[in-house]
Amino acid sequence: MKDFSQKISKILEDIIKKEYEAVIDEPLWEASPRQDFGDLSSMAALKLASRLKQDPLEIASNLKAHLEEKIKSDVEKIEILKPGFINIFIAKEVLLNSLNDILESKEKFFQRNLKRKIILEFLSANPTGPLSIAHGRQAVVGDVVGNILEFFGDYVVREYYINDAGKQLDLFIESVKERIKEINGEKFAIPEGGYLGEYVKDVANACVSEKPKDIREFALSYELSLIKKDLEQLGIHFDNWISQQKLIDDKKIEKVIDILKKKGLIFERENAIWFSATKFGDDKDRVIKKSDGELTYFASDIAYHEDKIERKTQQLINLWGPDHHGYIERVKSAIHALGYDKEILKVIIIQLVTLKTKEKMSKRKGTAVLLSDLISEVGKDATRFYYLVRKNSSHLEFDIDLAEDMSFNNPLYYVQYASSRIESIFQKAGIKKFDSKHTSNLEGNDDLAVIRMLLQFSYALEKAYYSLEPVFIIEYLKALAAVFHKFYETNQVIGKDKNLEKARLNLLEGTRIVLHCALNLLGITPAKKM
Repeated sequence: MKDFSQKISKILEDIIKKEYEAVIDEPLWEASPRQDFGDLSSMAALKLASRLKQDPLEIASNLKAHLEEKIKSDVEKIEILKPGFINIFIAKEVLLNSLNDILESKEKFFQRNLKRKIILEFLSANPTGPLSIAHGRQAVVGDVVGNILEFFGDYVVREYYINDAGKQLDLFIESVKERIKEINGEKFAIPEGGYLGEYVKDVANACVSEKPKDIREFALSYELSLIKKDLEQLGIHFDNWISQQKLIDDKKIEKVIDILKKKGLIFERENAIWFSATKFGDDKDRVIKKSDGELTYFASDIAYHEDKIERKTQQLINLWGPDHHGYIERVKSAIHALGYDKEILKVIIIQLVTLKTKEKMSKRKGTAVLLSDLISEVGKDATRFYYLVRKNSSHLEFDIDLAEDMSFNNPLYYVQYASSRIESIFQKAGIKKFDSKHTSNLEGNDDLAVIRMLLQFSYALEKAYYSLEPVFIIEYLKALAAVFHKFYETNQVIGKDKNLEKARLNLLEGTRIVLHCALNLLGITPAKKM
């Protein structure tokens, strides 16, 4: 049978279109917060009531009547709660059939087939130094968002935008050259606003050793190689590395300036070239080319986003740091000015990261703790997990001591221990194949509670997909681990009743499939033993 969540969402969507000629944003259903509220809960009636200025209870009653016609055999009952919630209690037979469908289809049971082309730009740290712990959060969130989008059937192109032109890179190169003078025993002076970290000396030493013809090219390549090494340790890859300098060299910036000029949206003032951004909702007009002839970063960003849209993309998703809030409307105004729908761009702001630990972390490369130091301290899986435990818009305090705690106080350990326990039972049972005909022997409330939790994965996935918030998968894994550990501690799997044993082994296999699927989406390796 098709995933019940997909089935019920499609049915409710069709009813709303027919009865109210309206469309409600996904997801239409969520897992109920309490079992006495059923398995699924919908706020569709409340959303419609707000839009149509009607009584939400009347709308809920109408939706309930139509739902009962469509899914009567799939549910025990449908209830309405004030002020207009619709709650569904799934029938036992549907629960058991759904477990068998998971056993047969595995992770495909939860997948979608949406088929959008999305360019996902994330991280994009300036190649003027190593990645910090703040960069690491953007990298991991972006990678997991990409995994979730792909799981729903989207074609995702992951891109790293290299800021390899402009003043900051010039200052970095000048800092390297001055450090080379220092190494050679010559007088040196780091330029005002230059880079002081120890890593600059590393680049300078490499230059002295390698004697490259082009110091700028060598230093840029050196830093990018370190960035790629850190990302490789986290299991993160990019499909494209887009160079700002190449956009300039390929005349793509001149191209968009010409387009805007023909639209009458470019003007000169004080020997600089400006874009009339206020005509498209920005709070002020923006400089495209400075009076000294230097192109602004904004000019490059206009060209880059035009280039992305021209690649036949349905959605652009950018992950930016908290200092970019004011930049969103600026870029959207340029997209609109070029003749595109500005809503093609969705920006996720990733908040900052601080460390919580009893031990002082190394800052040997400068003023910031490096991502590589964090990975060395807690490992890839813990680094990824703890970067995802808060919403993107919330400040994250990375608790190193908790990440290293080998007890149930550590949520990752708690989740991985569930995976390990299942593997241990399978090894003890000596089972490699599972027969769905035994699933019907599951009757206890604890058995059904586990199945209900497995099916809630669909709603966690939908929330993560539509909000672009990986934290919903983290929260789901913690809830699934809690239900499983409770089941494990109060129920015998391997026992005298072989029919029940085989049924519960099916249940554990379904749990393993879901655990592995969720962890794989997070880029975390499921544990086989602890």
